[in-house]
Amino acid sequence: MTYVRNGWGLVRSQFPSVIILFLYQLLWGLFLYRLVSSAVTAVLSRYPESPPNQLNRILYLIEGQFELKHNPAIHQYFWLLLGMVVLRLLLTPLLQAGILYSLVPADARASGFPLFRGMKEFWKPVTLFFLLELALLALPGFWLVPELYALALRLIPAGDRLVPILIICGVILGWAAYGWLMRQLLLFAQFGYLFKTGVWGSLMVSLKYLLPGIAISLILGASGAALFLLFGTVSWIWTGLLALILQQSYPFFRSLFQIWTLTSQYQLWHTKTQKS
Repeated sequence: MTYVRNGWGLVRSQFPSVIILFLYQLLWGLFLYRLVSSAVTAVLSRYPESPPNQLNRILYLIEGQFELKHNPAIHQYFWLLLGMVVLRLLLTPLLQAGILYSLVPADARASGFPLFRGMKEFWKPVTLFFLLELALLALPGFWLVPELYALALRLIPAGDRLVPILIICGVILGWAAYGWLMRQLLLFAQFGYLFKTGVWGSLMVSLKYLLPGIAISLILGASGAALFLLFGTVSWIWTGLLALILQQSYPFFRSLFQIWTLTSQYQLWHTKTQKS
């Protein structure tokens, strides 16, 4: 696909941004791993070893509720996780601003490293778009989360679980499709605002050429998923140093595909905007 190929040409000029994004995601993944290893594993280890009956489950849930209210270690983990989430929410639009600024033609940029220069030039509008995206993504949750919770409760007792599982999967897939659409519209709106071509016109371009945008996301998303499955399979079969190298290098390829998707969507927007 032409846009994917042209997007790769922009990625090659943004490898410093890829490296910084890789380190950012690697540190975040390391934090989550340490949190799961020290907290979640300890909680799961208290699950009854014998085949649990209904009474064992109830006692386990009662103990969990008691610990959530009175155990200071759990409160410490909660505030630590909350602080890291807030930090991630602050850093994500800054990195996004730097990557978007790197798409500005070299002769039109100010002096300095593009990623850091973009954090200074674009951080305000990108942060506003980021907050708007979070609000739009969370909006359906006010209706969907209670429904999902009610469906999840139906999975606890024994009985026919196929129907609730199918409904839950359908709701999650619908929410994911809605989330992709909102991101696509806001991404093109950002292009129009940051590169001075108009927000409304860019939104119309996004809607008019929605199928090419979907194709870009599917091609690069499927490629990233295939790479993840390949790395996971190789790590599972050949454990040891090779598995460790693959696990530590995968965030680099994930960062690469994220920026590649962004630059490919930019190529789609730029090409169609110039023609209109």
